Amino acid sequence: MEPMTLTVEEVAALLRLSVITVYRELVKRRLPGFKVGNQWRVRRDILQEWMEEKSGWTRRFDRLWSSFQRQGRRRRVTERAVAAEVRAARRGER
Repeated sequence: MEPMTLTVEEVAALLRLSVITVYRELVKRRLPGFKVGNQWRVRRDILQEWMEEKSGWTRRFDRLWSSFQRQGRRRRVTERAVAAEVRAARRGER
């Protein structure tokens, strides 16, 4: 079972940053974290949400989904077309 919280070292390894950079971002509140005594911890699920938000993927997907809901039924959009749009959005083409 994976731990619910991550240490600064684990966050640094996950984000491929130096430990000093992670500390700096935590202190400036640019990374979501909290202190336990004098040690920083980051919740794994919150960090995952933060990464998705920062990547822009969720905004692109929401835009794609709302467009599909508005136009999909009229144009008879197929699953194959939706999958192609999702792949294009992941590559940043949309």
